[in-house]
Amino acid sequence: MEEPYAGVPEVLPRSVAELGPLIAWLRDGRTTNRRLDFAAGTALPDGRLDLCKQALGPDGAALVAEALREGGASGTVPARHLLLGTDGLGDEGAATVADRTVGSGVETLYLGCNGISAAGACRIADSLRASEHVVSGVWLKRNPLGTGGGRAAAELIAAASSLRTLDLVQTGLDPAGLTFLTEALLAADTRGRRIERLFVGGNPLGQAGAVPLAALIVSGAVGELYASASRLGDEGAQRLADALGRAPQGRLARLSVASNGIGPSAAARLVAAAAAAGVELLDMGRVRAAGTLGAEDNRIDTDAATAIGERLAEGEHRLTHLVLAHTGMRSREAHRILDAAPRAVSHTRFVLGKGIATSVRRRLDAFSAHLPAPAVSADVAAVRSVHRTAPPEAP
Repeated sequence: MEEPYAGVPEVLPRSVAELGPLIAWLRDGRTTNRRLDFAAGTALPDGRLDLCKQALGPDGAALVAEALREGGASGTVPARHLLLGTDGLGDEGAATVADRTVGSGVETLYLGCNGISAAGACRIADSLRASEHVVSGVWLKRNPLGTGGGRAAAELIAAASSLRTLDLVQTGLDPAGLTFLTEALLAADTRGRRIERLFVGGNPLGQAGAVPLAALIVSGAVGELYASASRLGDEGAQRLADALGRAPQGRLARLSVASNGIGPSAAARLVAAAAAAGVELLDMGRVRAAGTLGAEDNRIDTDAATAIGERLAEGEHRLTHLVLAHTGMRSREAHRILDAAPRAVSHTRFVLGKGIATSVRRRLDAFSAHLPAPAVSADVAAVRSVHRTAPPEAP
């Protein structure tokens, strides 16, 4: 398995002189009702300032952050979502950005793929403690936080009073670190500060990591939990199913356990537990980075498909979206779900992937045609980039 942040390119910073027009616009404090493309980066009408892969380096990012604060001082926020993915910031640049955006009105800090260590994440937390900060989303995907990442993330939870979304995908988070993070999340929840969504996929959590994940589910401390490609296996899935059986009804709305090597029996039980707990979206499919991470597919056989179909047909539930693509299902397994679908009181949209006969797929899709597609949260929409080749892991 590759290091979770392997493949992040080295960045040669561009000349800060190229940032002149962008800096001038930010200092002016104006918003925009159309897309603005600069020599470096793009400003969008919804408040995104997309500077991903623009080779800013720490000096360029510091200038942008300072200009944002100056522009925001006028009372108008030129950009609320600051996207700085793969810009060669390092610890120093990331800490400077967090410090200089205090009072700027910035709500989103996307800092993926920037060589930020656990120490750098702690420095970001120190800046977020400022009362003027209104950051609701911190995205640290594919930064080398390593074994200290859990403690650093716990600092972020404690520091950012307005935080709703925390992304730690492929950061080297381990079970011990996840335990520290879970304790911080539980403490925040008891104080009325519930984190809405937590991304911890692509980390070597294993069966031991399922223990703190289960504690989060039982407490209802997060609304959405994304733990794909985390090596949970059957034992981890069974532990999560047990936790769902004790969770507050409807507190966990979305759960992703894609690419976790979960076998048919454990997968069927997890689906049943999710439906009983009021989960609305369950992803058991495959993440894009599964091959790179050496993450095994989950598996659904005929017996599991039959059990899933029967469970979802037997009574009311909220599970309206179930991803079962890349689980080894073929037409035979899909037909077992179709057999039960006419009896369902609450319908489910099944995402099944390739290998399913068109007639079976169409008949099954007809039962869920009235269901709306899963909504994209504002925090996730805020980090959509026109410059990154792939979007962040999403529900």
